[in-house]
Amino acid sequence: MTSPTVALVGSYNYGLVALSVLISILASYAALDIAGRVTARHGKIRIAWLAGGASAMGSGIWSMHYIGMLAFRLPVVVGYDWPTVAVSFLCAVFASGVALFVVSRQRMGWPESLLGSLVMGGGIAGMHYIGMAAMRLPAMCRYATGLVAVSVILAVLISLVALWLTFELREVTRGHWRKAVSALIMGGAIPTMHYTGMAAASFTTSMIAPDLSHVVDISSLGIAGIVVVTITVLGGAILTSVVDRRFSAQAAALEFERRYRLLVEAVQVIIWRKNLSSSAFNFVNQEAESRLGYPMEQWIANPTFWIDHVHPDDRARVESCCRTAEEENVPQQFEHRMMTARGETVWLRSLIRVVIGEAESKELVGVMVDISERKRAQEAIEAATRVKNEFLDNMSHELRTPMNGVLGMAELLLDTNLTAEQREDLNMLKMSADSLLTIINDILDYSKIEAGKLDMEPIEFKLRDIVHAVSQTFVAAARRKNLKLHSEITPEVPEVLIGDPLRLRQILVNLVGNAVKFTARGEVAVGVTLESSTAEQNVKLRITVRDTGIGIPPEKQKLIFEAFSQADNSSTRKFGGTGLGLTICSRLVELMGGTIWADSNLGEGSQFQFTAQFACKQSHYLEGSASEMSAAGGQA
Repeated sequence: MTSPTVALVGSYNYGLVALSVLISILASYAALDIAGRVTARHGKIRIAWLAGGASAMGSGIWSMHYIGMLAFRLPVVVGYDWPTVAVSFLCAVFASGVALFVVSRQRMGWPESLLGSLVMGGGIAGMHYIGMAAMRLPAMCRYATGLVAVSVILAVLISLVALWLTFELREVTRGHWRKAVSALIMGGAIPTMHYTGMAAASFTTSMIAPDLSHVVDISSLGIAGIVVVTITVLGGAILTSVVDRRFSAQAAALEFERRYRLLVEAVQVIIWRKNLSSSAFNFVNQEAESRLGYPMEQWIANPTFWIDHVHPDDRARVESCCRTAEEENVPQQFEHRMMTARGETVWLRSLIRVVIGEAESKELVGVMVDISERKRAQEAIEAATRVKNEFLDNMSHELRTPMNGVLGMAELLLDTNLTAEQREDLNMLKMSADSLLTIINDILDYSKIEAGKLDMEPIEFKLRDIVHAVSQTFVAAARRKNLKLHSEITPEVPEVLIGDPLRLRQILVNLVGNAVKFTARGEVAVGVTLESSTAEQNVKLRITVRDTGIGIPPEKQKLIFEAFSQADNSSTRKFGGTGLGLTICSRLVELMGGTIWADSNLGEGSQFQFTAQFACKQSHYLEGSASEMSAAGGQA
């Protein structure tokens, strides 16, 4: 007759349950700390940290599991098969090793984290159920399939969360509360899987005697030993990690200091550091001695060494910049001279600023660059510029005076009775002299602009008179080519302006002259419109010169405003010119507060536009319709 089976009702020792959760939290914190050390190491040391960390972390997880099992009390004697227990321990170490390997990689994407969580969760679940299989008792153990599946899923999900937390916090050296909170989350989640697995098991009495060949009985002393050993291992792992981190940080700091000093000594600039409270220099690099000839010891020993050796004429400015940097905490940059130990004077550009040094003390840091060569080159350029300007001033009289004499005599001879051949020769002479005088004036104007000696002379003038005079200048040339030359000024443009009419006329003469020169048929048009005006009676005008000439290739349109540049080199031979006209126009327009640009299509003509700013009198505006002037075929 078979004895009926009886369900065994178990209970929990809540003290041991709390102890298992505490050990889980401690193991989680150790995992977070050890992961950073595994990541920071390489080669054999990395393998050693990986093996030691896996053993320590695995011991913590295994200890949590077995103390949790021991917290479950049944009304029968329970022993444990130690070989099976050893296998469950190896599963815990294996799962920990996989976890540390995954989180210590340089990057961890979703594929790595999912695969790692599957392996780690499977290892933890294996540890639990292999550990359950190690139980030896006169009863049968059955599992609820649904709860078993839930426990395995929980193991995988908890492993995924643990991997991400560990990966994100592995290199955190400050803000340990983040690690502590993460350890609480992980430490509280891991026992959830264990106790779900315990809930899946049910025990009933059995008449079959269990195999007791490798059974060990866990007493209270054994529980205490497991706890002590586990805490010792985990504490030792955390302590070793902290010590290693400290030594690594010190080594990194020393290495940084070494590289910093090598860099400071390698650069060819003078670098110094000065304590603001004591006014004493606490660092000067070797370049100071090499460049100035004074031993570094003199800088350190004498707080006023730098100021004492600044050139007397520059000393007040240097002291003022230092005070500004100290009081307003604003970096200062300035140039000054210093006297060297050899009695020479060198030019230096200094940059100083206040920084926070050791022990939160304020320091003034200076970087000085030797600019003596640049200063000598600058002085040589300025001297050459002065010589060039003096030469141009002299040459302006020496060249213009005889040219004006040639032109005057040619005009006088043209008023006498001449034969047709003589008149043609004289006209050619006058044309050549005019061209040469134009070239001379362009070169002299360009030189004045480059030297910054060309100033605007603001006077009152009538815009219509300027535009009309320019148009009349080219009537004869337009007549010879049968071109239509006309101009238009819109009504809103003021009639009387205040500006430099001579320079405005120079720009218009150049642009209209180019338009007539490069146009074989069609028309040349000059237009003036009001761009904008202000309450201060200032106006900005837009002036347009349009032609139907040969046009400018797109790739040349940006080059035509550069000195000695033309749209086509062959045009110099065909049409003449120096290539300075548009450059001078561009600079004059800038002096008038405007811009100049060109729009052109090859073979269809060009349109040059520029803006210029003038003052005006409020009552002086053109009335009625637009002012128009035209010359077609030479008839105005």
